[in-house]
Amino acid sequence: MHNEIKTYDLTQTDGASIDFIIKSTADIFEQLQGHPEMQDHPHRHNYFTIILVEDNPGGVHIIDFKEYPLNGPSIHFVYPGQVHQFLSETSPKGYVLNFSRTFLMKNGIPDELIDRVYLYNTFGDSPPMPVNQEQLTVFSDIIRQMQQYQQGENYFRYEALGALLKLFIINISGACSLSKLNTEYDTGSNRLIRDFKKLIESNYQQSHKVQDYAEQLAVSADYLNRYVKSKTGKSAKEYIQDKLMIEAKRLLLFTELSGKELAYELGFEEPSHFNAFFKKVSGFSPIAFRQEVRQ
Repeated sequence: MHNEIKTYDLTQTDGASIDFIIKSTADIFEQLQGHPEMQDHPHRHNYFTIILVEDNPGGVHIIDFKEYPLNGPSIHFVYPGQVHQFLSETSPKGYVLNFSRTFLMKNGIPDELIDRVYLYNTFGDSPPMPVNQEQLTVFSDIIRQMQQYQQGENYFRYEALGALLKLFIINISGACSLSKLNTEYDTGSNRLIRDFKKLIESNYQQSHKVQDYAEQLAVSADYLNRYVKSKTGKSAKEYIQDKLMIEAKRLLLFTELSGKELAYELGFEEPSHFNAFFKKVSGFSPIAFRQEVRQ
């Protein structure tokens, strides 16, 4: 029986709440050995995760139903709410950074600094960023400084960790494959994409039409469709559909909602409309998809 997917809070080993923590992947891997019940299963967090993989351990990182092979040094982003699973038979060398939105706010780190990395990606599309040896040296040095402050007694250690995290993310933004577009990030046109994606995140259950979003953004539906497609290769309509599909797949795999209940949860007026939408986009009926992937 597949139950509700687990959502984890950011806590210390004693269960106390915390806003920032860094661990080595080797330590995490060692903790899981001999405990099959603790092996990595699909799950999600209510906080941000950045994984720095320093070597080539083999295996895959699955984020929102997409598999990304572990093919050398790379950086992986997992946003709050994304379903992910990290699978490797051997202990990878690297680090895991976990931090909350509160930590970002306290240290003056805007969400937009992170959003730059995947500004033009559709929902659920979070490929790891490969890094070369020079970049890896920079990232690893920042990580080691973080460890020193985390383990030390400096009164301002959390401020130092915040500054180092901001520097880490700035380096990611500068090194990512989309860096040539980052210079335009703060222009009005790119704010349009950012605002459009934020609106989808908060309104996808109520609004399925491009026109609904265009009105809130004070542009025409035709302009929104054309501009989003010119920048991303996908239309505004496809962005809305991608968000609905990601949420539908999560509900199908990790809850026992019926097709009717699921359709209403996602804002479809009739279950038949949801069934037709899901089959058109995925090639499967919702129930067939649930059965196929669970097997």
